[in-house]
Amino acid sequence: MITEDYVSFEVAKLLKEKGFDEWCFKCYGVAVLHNGVDISFDEECDLKDEGRENEIEYVEGGRLYDYGCNNREKVRAVWAAPTLWVAMKWLREEKGIAVIPVISSVLDNEKFLWDVKIVVAKTNDTYSQGWVYEKQEDACERAIKYCLENLI
Repeated sequence: MITEDYVSFEVAKLLKEKGFDEWCFKCYGVAVLHNGVDISFDEECDLKDEGRENEIEYVEGGRLYDYGCNNREKVRAVWAAPTLWVAMKWLREEKGIAVIPVISSVLDNEKFLWDVKIVVAKTNDTYSQGWVYEKQEDACERAIKYCLENLI
């Protein structure tokens, strides 16, 4: 089954810091843990009712939620989680940085190895870090992170 690929929490956090405020179908929020295991809202309430709230741990960015959000409200513990495609489009349209996945080589007629070319419109600089990944999505995630950390 083919599914959408969303940016990691680390990249979602960088996007928010760099001004990404588009509405997204998913967002990262606080995970609620008990003994290191993700628990539901009802389980959290049960623990609180039993006076065991000291056993509850809250981890920022620990859960990808299925409700929409954006970063405009500047809520501390919520980060919009765009798909890789939306993040790359935002970099291109808002920051003038194109992230272009390219095939590095082909393995046994079924698999590709991927690299990414990055082009900055303002300076016409081109970057290719020589990253090689088996999955195009991993290459794109790494390139988006590189752009956010080094080019904006």
